[in-house]
Amino acid sequence: MYIEYILTMSPVKPAKQARRATPGKGKVVMSTLAEAIRNHHQSLAKTLRAHARAVGGGESQTERDAFVAFLKGDLLPHARGEERHLYSTVDKLVREHGKPTATMMVDHEFINDYVTKIELIAHRLKSASENERARLLSELRDLSLRLDGIFELHLSKEERVYLPLIEKHLDETRQRQVLEAIHESYEEEKKMQLDQPLDVRTVVPRERHTLIFDTYTGLKPGEAFILVNDHDPRPLYYQFEAEHTGQFSWDYLEQGPEVWRVRIGRRGAH
Repeated sequence: MYIEYILTMSPVKPAKQARRATPGKGKVVMSTLAEAIRNHHQSLAKTLRAHARAVGGGESQTERDAFVAFLKGDLLPHARGEERHLYSTVDKLVREHGKPTATMMVDHEFINDYVTKIELIAHRLKSASENERARLLSELRDLSLRLDGIFELHLSKEERVYLPLIEKHLDETRQRQVLEAIHESYEEEKKMQLDQPLDVRTVVPRERHTLIFDTYTGLKPGEAFILVNDHDPRPLYYQFEAEHTGQFSWDYLEQGPEVWRVRIGRRGAH
């Protein structure tokens, strides 16, 4: 049985660590299945990562054979076991308690995280020493390949699952409305990505407001900048509201707990 296979491969944590409270009922239940699957996922991911990072690094043919054996003997059986025994149960649970697009949103979280990491490494490479460059380039390649894999899978899921449903069940008027909304959102997001960041986290606190307002003053109508801060700049908003009422826009992009990002723009003339 598939569950027996998981339990054999991944010992379950002691009962007191695997107990879960049932929301709203105060009832404690065992979570043997979920704990076992998490443990097995961690084991598979760790082994896959080790094999993947060894590829192209002078590994022997024996190691390559072991990689293929792991993929065919562990990874694929894991996937097929989930398809046969887990997903039918999850389908029912999602219909009753979940959100069908939740897994796609998780994809977006990972994509955003990889983009941030790639941007950071690309920035570091501008001033990296020769010793640092090799390590950073290796990290950049690794992150880029991971992003490529996730994005390829994400697009495939949308095109194989969502788009046929849209074509079959959504009338032309509604399709056009959704398409127009996507285009508007895309253009707005694209514009926001072009906004220059102003990171004041390393600026002396008494100099921050002057720098921020000088940056705002230099904006043309319709332009904006991204304020990056180490705390919620809400007091700054009230100062803007007092001095530039109706002339500025204020949109939170990230709200803590360690970093706050706010898009501050100068409104166009009406």
